[in-house]
Amino acid sequence: MTSFDATVRSLRLPLMFPRSWVSALLGVWLAAPLGLVAEGLPDPQAVRLDQLGLMQGFPPPAQAQITRDNYLLNYPNSRWAFHHMRELLPSRNIARGLMPPSLLPTGESLRERIDALVFVGPDDQRLSFAQYLRSSYADATLIMKDGQVIYEAYHQGMPAESPHMLWSLSKSLLGVLAAQLLVEGVLDEQMLVSDYIPELKHSGWAGATLRQVLDMTAEVAYSETDLQSDVLQYGFAAGLLPTPAQYAGPQDIYSYLASIEAGGEHGEGFVYRTVHTEVLGWIMRRATGMSLAQLFSERLWQPMGAEQDGYLLLDRLGTEWAGAGFNATLRDLARFAEMMRQDGRFNGQQIISPEVIADLRRGADQDAFIASGRDYQPGYSYRNQWWVSHNPDGVYEALGAYGQLLHINPEAGLVVVRLSSHPLAPSAHTFATTRLAMQALADLLR
Repeated sequence: MTSFDATVRSLRLPLMFPRSWVSALLGVWLAAPLGLVAEGLPDPQAVRLDQLGLMQGFPPPAQAQITRDNYLLNYPNSRWAFHHMRELLPSRNIARGLMPPSLLPTGESLRERIDALVFVGPDDQRLSFAQYLRSSYADATLIMKDGQVIYEAYHQGMPAESPHMLWSLSKSLLGVLAAQLLVEGVLDEQMLVSDYIPELKHSGWAGATLRQVLDMTAEVAYSETDLQSDVLQYGFAAGLLPTPAQYAGPQDIYSYLASIEAGGEHGEGFVYRTVHTEVLGWIMRRATGMSLAQLFSERLWQPMGAEQDGYLLLDRLGTEWAGAGFNATLRDLARFAEMMRQDGRFNGQQIISPEVIADLRRGADQDAFIASGRDYQPGYSYRNQWWVSHNPDGVYEALGAYGQLLHINPEAGLVVVRLSSHPLAPSAHTFATTRLAMQALADLLR
């Protein structure tokens, strides 16, 4: 038995929460790996997307079928699922519009040089950039330097036009739009959550401000690591997993948010909680009268000239998952990241105010971040749903479970987008190596 299996069995869950589902959710939004070691992981080359044989045939044989019930179980089911989420769960398109896609300028390919780059990892082991990508189960990687694509690779048979599940990288996309609405006066960061959403006036967000939700300093009784209750209830409410017959809890996102109770004083410290982003999404819908898919389409996807539609996953009432449900292609994420690097300007227009980018880059309270226990991100803070490094290069990042990464280095003129299907969800398993890989890459390209 692996330490992973032993941990799941030790949880002593109620019968309504099958252990297989807890195994699947273990770490989907965790802030730390709970002491688990990455033992017994498959060789990345042995689980190539184009060689899995999943969902092949008419109909596929039983052993090759991926369904809502098993897509997070028995890796590598998830490797297939992260490219096909709308085939498993309801979704809503983020329309790219009818205009031609914008140019993504291409420079001299530096793929061989970058793949051969050698750096020292956190365990003093020397490894190449190519080995780093392989060990992180990267599906696709795109690197831009000074506005030009210098590296674009689809490592495991991922089609270039395939939208990939972004998990919590979704939060940062939403945070940018929320910050833009603040600049425009549509939102007010000092207003109370309950001023926007009266349905939450008796919830844990009573007395919390919009700013505290944006920076995750509102204190509510929800833990990303509570596998016996909180994470599973969120999963059931969102439709991430089917609810057991005997489950009597909330079965949509908004009902679940209203059921979360107070956890202490707001504003005293940063604690990463996906439910804050769900509240943020609710506020944005209420303030604008638009769905998140409409907002993303009109404010980002169409102005930046996306190549492909994106899409958002939905709960049973048609509410988009604000904190985890975005799906997009590698190249369209690169457009978004390059827009951020250029202070909100892309495709010949100012899409996001420079004020939004400047505020994000200033970051937030680093002492409050230290208290959150994310030791693998030393020196960081969290601002507007982004991870801000405060390093000399001014790096800031969007991260998602299972290895999703959007890395922006303004000083080096560098943008990195990596889509992955790692068997283990928490960023803590790979981020220490990622930090060193990104620093070595910046030093190589300066």
